[in-house]
Amino acid sequence: MKSFGFEIKDAAKPTRPIPQKAILWAAQAGYGILPNGDRNRFPDFAAIAARNAADSPDPLATFGEAVSQAIDRVWIIDAHFLDPEKGNRQTRIDQIVGWMLEASFAATDIRILTARHGGKNAEDDLAGQFGGYAETISASRPRGPQCAIELRFTLRQNFDYVHDRFAIIDDELWHFGATVGGFHHQVSAATRGWRASDHGAEEFFKMAWSAESFKGKQK
Repeated sequence: MKSFGFEIKDAAKPTRPIPQKAILWAAQAGYGILPNGDRNRFPDFAAIAARNAADSPDPLATFGEAVSQAIDRVWIIDAHFLDPEKGNRQTRIDQIVGWMLEASFAATDIRILTARHGGKNAEDDLAGQFGGYAETISASRPRGPQCAIELRFTLRQNFDYVHDRFAIIDDELWHFGATVGGFHHQVSAATRGWRASDHGAEEFFKMAWSAESFKGKQK
């Protein structure tokens, strides 16, 4: 059959502009500075005390907005992402999933690399919940790309080298001093606006995600 010389190329991944670099703090209602309730300055003691006393600390609104606007991927490395030190785990899950249920959320590749969460039954339940949410998201896109949410609980066993917490949203790298999403009740900042591909973030995540031969910290 005669070839007409046309080459079929893979479609390029969608992109979005990388926001300006910023350092941010989550705050309880009434203690924010920015219009969305976050802070771009260290909190005063009243804000610190209010957050420390909260049963369920408010997450970083800017991060939630970024997740809800993702068009390709959301990758997270955080040993305690789904294991709140205060409050209810289901409340935490509902907050996270709420970002993904926004109509603007278009990402298809969601991966959460975390640590063990209460044994196999609890982990199976978490994986099942997120799998169900992925089906719900996909059902809302009958003609669009399907959504996959995958959890791995192997961070501490297979790659126990990570202290800080990181997230990649499309090609934007976020760095968190404590829980991804700003859920921690103590003073903790996050930075955003880093291009993940400039800093080897994708390669690092894939190394940690697929690690099987690393068995804890090297002596």
